[in-house]
Amino acid sequence: MIGRDSRYARCVLYRDSDGTSLGMRQRIDTTPRYDDRLHTVVEGDRLDLLAHRYLGDVRLWWIICDYNDIFFPLELEPGLALRIPSREHVQMRLLD
Repeated sequence: MIGRDSRYARCVLYRDSDGTSLGMRQRIDTTPRYDDRLHTVVEGDRLDLLAHRYLGDVRLWWIICDYNDIFFPLELEPGLALRIPSREHVQMRLLD
């Protein structure tokens, strides 16, 4: 059991339909902001390339996943609308 003071206490736990644990991640504040950008996925889009385009760093693909509750990042469907935080918000709030 995870104690409420544990750094894992506020994590999101993912399970499959059988209840098997698939993994966990820490929650980040994904409240919509005035400077968020919207991107509609087209064929060939990849999260690393979108992170480079919007956030300036391919390694920040996980932020787009967290903001859009994407667990399987290789399964982007064309037509999916993604909300992407501004580069400034990421630098000031998420990476400090």
